Amino acid sequence: MKKYRLFLFLILFLSIFVSCSKSVIFEEKVTFPDANWAFENKAVTFKVPITGSEKPYAIVLELELIGMQNVDKINSTFSILTPLGAETVKPVVFNFKSPQEPYIKGNTENSKIYRLTAYPKKYFSETGTYTIIVDQYSNKADNYGIQSLQLRIEKTKE
Repeated sequence: MKKYRLFLFLILFLSIFVSCSKSVIFEEKVTFPDANWAFENKAVTFKVPITGSEKPYAIVLELELIGMQNVDKINSTFSILTPLGAETVKPVVFNFKSPQEPYIKGNTENSKIYRLTAYPKKYFSETGTYTIIVDQYSNKADNYGIQSLQLRIEKTKE
């Protein structure tokens, strides 16, 4: 009986601490065929349903690379269109030589994930579907080895 209680307590403890983070409100990954973010399909669009809030969110991009990249950085624009049509655009740069945030090990032995916080504190005042577009404008040959792009929106601590 004691072992049974201990087992139940252990399962309860693990389920509380291992469960999905409640701070992530949106997460979507786009995987590119043949690890090539094709120049012809350079804009990646995410449709994000948001309930308006007066609290800030962090908007994070993760770019997964396989092997060695033949360039030092990838330049992009990051656009947010609100449900009512207002647009904000800002440049974002994935710098592989000196990344803004340390890379992490990817899903395979020779892959790395570069994390870039596009907005550390972004406010979404409108309720509805926001459109987020990441549009890279590097040279055509520079996109080989890009496995995926992930967008994550997380609640931040004020």
